[in-house]
Amino acid sequence: MKGGGRKAGNSNQYRMGMAGYGISYLGLWSPPAEENKMMKPALFPTPREIIKLEGVFPVPHTWWIDCDDKELGEGIRVWKEDLAIKIPESTSQANLLIYKDANIPADGYDIEMRGGKISLLAGRADGVFRALSKIWQLFRFEEPGNTLPCLKITDQAVLRRRGFMLDISRCKVPTMQELFRLVDLLALLGYNELQLYIEHTFKFKDHNTVWRNATPLSPAEIQEIDRYCKDRFIELVPNLNSFGHFERWLRHPAYKHMAECPDGFVREDPYIKRDHGTTLKPNQKSLDFIDSLYAEYLPNFSSKSFNVGLDEPWELGQGWSRKRVEEMGKGSVYLEHLEGIRKLVEKHGKHMQFWSDVLLEDTANARLLDKHASPIIWGYEPSHPYEEQARAVAACGLKFCLAPGTATWKSFTGRWPIAEKNIELACVQAKKHGAEGILLTSWGDGGNHQPWPTMYPGILQAAQWSWSGQSLPEEKLAEAIDAWAYECPGARLGHSILKLGKLDNAMDSYVANSSLHWTLLFGSKEERFREFLKKHGSIEKMGAGLAHLNECEREIDAVDTHGKISSSRKELQLGMEMTRFSLERGKAMLEGREYYHPDKNAMVSEFEQLWLTRARPGGLDEASGHLDKALD
Repeated sequence: MKGGGRKAGNSNQYRMGMAGYGISYLGLWSPPAEENKMMKPALFPTPREIIKLEGVFPVPHTWWIDCDDKELGEGIRVWKEDLAIKIPESTSQANLLIYKDANIPADGYDIEMRGGKISLLAGRADGVFRALSKIWQLFRFEEPGNTLPCLKITDQAVLRRRGFMLDISRCKVPTMQELFRLVDLLALLGYNELQLYIEHTFKFKDHNTVWRNATPLSPAEIQEIDRYCKDRFIELVPNLNSFGHFERWLRHPAYKHMAECPDGFVREDPYIKRDHGTTLKPNQKSLDFIDSLYAEYLPNFSSKSFNVGLDEPWELGQGWSRKRVEEMGKGSVYLEHLEGIRKLVEKHGKHMQFWSDVLLEDTANARLLDKHASPIIWGYEPSHPYEEQARAVAACGLKFCLAPGTATWKSFTGRWPIAEKNIELACVQAKKHGAEGILLTSWGDGGNHQPWPTMYPGILQAAQWSWSGQSLPEEKLAEAIDAWAYECPGARLGHSILKLGKLDNAMDSYVANSSLHWTLLFGSKEERFREFLKKHGSIEKMGAGLAHLNECEREIDAVDTHGKISSSRKELQLGMEMTRFSLERGKAMLEGREYYHPDKNAMVSEFEQLWLTRARPGGLDEASGHLDKALD
């Protein structure tokens, strides 16, 4: 083994753990005032240990690399261009030396900077990739000729599985370019799993009736995304809902006969009213149909895992399966069908993941589950009983993960305090109960009207918790958003996004899994809405919300539009305009008067234009139609 083991430097050391993030530069050092023209961002996620060594490190023009291990070399490929990596004519010329240390765990690495050279030790290629991410961060905003302090960094992730799931079925399917940008950000932040939630947005060859207005992902595009992720040490796990949430299929006459309730249903808690089904019959014909979808969908993924969904079969037991549910119980009917799905998944060479909500309606059900199925315990509020559920699943010896949320759906501003606490709870309980890790979710309920950048706080906060096991002070998180989501340190957009996400708190308003302002816009025509408004709203709350919006608007309007910020600023401004209309309408309703948008066509048009900067046209008519109707 070259380069030695995981020993610290030996002189003028300043050992920094998590306390180091309170100091400005690199998490541990502030340059002299004359050099500090631009505040340098801290490394993110925070490394486990940083030690300051004697001397300074000159920023090179070129990285000359020496790596004689073929496996470790796989971690270099993506960074060759961004780090201007070249192969030297002789090893004496190398200033980036990569060595293998089998004692370093997966994703872990050591970096030592001294004498104008960086020694990088890792046990696997993914560790090399993560280390180069940190090296890129160190030098991203430096010019050749500048100097950095000499450092030793020792790092590894707290949670093995650090996943993100994006809903691409509620109208918005991102462009390939936007998906690649997202993957790049996730890779930089230490994520190693991505799921794209699909109900109907895959181009099944014999089912164009279902996806024809959705501009779905094609098999070739899935394969391209899979390769792009794999190069960045992210596993693209297939995700296809296979039981409930099948409304995109069952609303069409050709598929209606497959529904538990073909002519629709009504459910009280939560209130749902449909004129078509959302859940398949739990029978063999459904399994045969799902099998045919798997045969076409799954070969496009290299992952050996597969999330089959199975959450929220709202009307199970109300229609075709009523008699069986009455005789056996809902849980038994569900588990029997789940077992049929599991066998299909294994037939296709995958390991089944599924949402655990129905299973854990009675935590004792976890004992009945086959060990080859992995529950995903989801819950999106700080009050979710993660500890109870994780303990029950862990006691059964099952592999599992916890799924918090970005708390951005059914909101135009985000619900940052909710996301912050929810993510912390999930990560703490995942570690405590031996879960594989987390799967952060970002949903698009109601048509995906939320501004894209409102999910960045959740993405970075979950990255920090799942990698380091601790949170960041909010100001440091805001700085990290500016630096790594936008590559614009000091822009202050991160601060504004977090502040905007506190709207509900400013109004002293709490609506579970939603926001008052979203419901004011999209729910005000429901007969039951008057009771909701009476319970949750007041003129004082609307006024406080409008005042908070005015503060946020002034700050966001002042943000420079350079770099990657321009589109995000416009999206946030539109989100604030939609929120302002909602609150003004609510205020008017409480005062017994009508309120109409002065130019709803302009708002809908702007929504459509901004949509197309990140997403495909499929689903836009539906989403903008919902908005147009709501503004009447």
